[in-house]
Amino acid sequence: MCGICGIYNYNKDAPVSEDIINSMNNTMVHRGPDDSGLFIGQFIGLGHRRLSIIDIHSGKQPMCNEDGSIWVTYNGEIYNFLELKDQLLKKGHVFKTNCDTEVIVHAFEEYGFECVLKFNGMFAFAVWDSKNEVLFLARDRLGIKPLYYSIINGNFIFASEIKAILQHPMIEPEVELNSIPEYLFCTSLLNANTMFKDIFSVPAGHTIVFKNKTKQVSEYWDIKLEDIQSGDTSIDRYKEKIFSLLDDSVRMRLMSDVPFGSLLSGGLDSSIISALATRYVNDNLMTFAMEYSKNIQLGKSNIDTEFAGIMANTFQTDHREFIFDPEEYKEVFEKVTWHLEKPIELTTPSLYLLHKSLKQHITVVLSGEGADELLGGYFFFLKEAQTNQLSEFPWAPYFKEVSMLINPEIERETRFKENVKTSLNDFLNKFKTNDFLNKVLYLFIKIYLLEMLERQDKTSMAWSVEARVPFLDHRLVENIVNIPSRYKFKDDNEKYLLKESFRDIIPPVIINRKKKPFPFPVDPMSVYRQKNIANDLVQSGTSRISHYFDKKMTNNFFNKKNEFKGIDSLAIFRTSHSIIALEMWHKAFGV
Repeated sequence: MCGICGIYNYNKDAPVSEDIINSMNNTMVHRGPDDSGLFIGQFIGLGHRRLSIIDIHSGKQPMCNEDGSIWVTYNGEIYNFLELKDQLLKKGHVFKTNCDTEVIVHAFEEYGFECVLKFNGMFAFAVWDSKNEVLFLARDRLGIKPLYYSIINGNFIFASEIKAILQHPMIEPEVELNSIPEYLFCTSLLNANTMFKDIFSVPAGHTIVFKNKTKQVSEYWDIKLEDIQSGDTSIDRYKEKIFSLLDDSVRMRLMSDVPFGSLLSGGLDSSIISALATRYVNDNLMTFAMEYSKNIQLGKSNIDTEFAGIMANTFQTDHREFIFDPEEYKEVFEKVTWHLEKPIELTTPSLYLLHKSLKQHITVVLSGEGADELLGGYFFFLKEAQTNQLSEFPWAPYFKEVSMLINPEIERETRFKENVKTSLNDFLNKFKTNDFLNKVLYLFIKIYLLEMLERQDKTSMAWSVEARVPFLDHRLVENIVNIPSRYKFKDDNEKYLLKESFRDIIPPVIINRKKKPFPFPVDPMSVYRQKNIANDLVQSGTSRISHYFDKKMTNNFFNKKNEFKGIDSLAIFRTSHSIIALEMWHKAFGV
């Protein structure tokens, strides 16, 4: 896992500055503290920060082929690289290292732009083909690894993190106005936007070819939803397939030349991943859980550390628990915002603290992202989805009410309500399947999951930890998406199929555990304090975000007046957090 960056001056009116590439690179030192490298051509510059995981003593990047005509800077892991290396050796390619980066170099030589279809992994990389004067960017199928770009004054600029792009002297940080209501009321950004004007995300499963001063964005992979018409559709067949594919995915993701472990919250997903991992390690698997001291003192039920302890005892893992003070959560809020490069979700500081602590023990960690989106783990929307009715993004259930808070001028300029409706309909109507719940899960995979993956990547890489997500092996995803949803959600039981697939190896108390969010400090008075802070920010003439809101409507909302008399307290809590986080983002980046 690493950080990459680059500049292509396609107008060829000035050489690429080594100093700028160095500055971009150094901004991402947390992503790769072990080594750094540059390639500077006349009108192209590539940078790389390395976190050494495989073939530690070789594999320096950027890396080239034998004649120096192909250069690669790459972030991620190709889990099937040894298999691909054997195939390429038989085709006559010569290798100097035993790292996956060199496989990308020769795969591009052999297969061109189609090389991405050969890779099983998580990746974001750039290839410079000097003979054809082509810059090629690629992002993995599910968007596990981030990749951003901007085009300005004849320069194509890219990096693993936005803050690196902001190091370019031509780039001034400005707010992307369309992203403000999308963040506030959908909690997800649409159309490859970021929070910054003219800086975009390479979409998951896409490539960019830049040639002859022209950018071509192409989708090379997507989920294909369809109704299964024939064959064995019994639950036993699906159980066997899921177990087999996930087991193999975990096995592949244990390749490492550095210490590794597994997150273990005691929830279903992390418990399954950890249990499978213990089958392939020689020593006791290191596992990690966290909680806040005040949550324990309050006697909160369903505490992660309790259930993680049960799993650790059952599978004899080398288990560690980290107990944090709530003040630590508050202290890192601005720093986490800087790492995420957007307003942060409620539990994001917790992940940041967890990765900080486990870095003392390991460099690679397995995590359970993706299971909820693939197999129906979000119980709060499943019943509504079964009615074949969806008028808002299911993870933003108060859209109608809270969208009334926006300044009418911003609503007219961004037309965000219309954009949200269009996006929702486009996703739900893309496929002809009659399984509406599977359509909704597709929506989660394509939009909401990206937010969760970005959170995991940037909180882990902030501490030079590589997080791997076995549930998002594309083979597993392709097999799960079309399984009839009646097996995923049954008798008000979310992730029914996943539970049944692993019931024989996971303790019943874990299988039957009630789902809960990742830990964050629970304070019975926080909803009142937080809403007052948020309302003050809106009513103030000195905050950076007050002009986004209708002040009268917002005051009524937080005080449950008039049209908001019956508003849910959870809506107030979530919205107040979003407003505070938005102000913090403005502060962190000076916009």
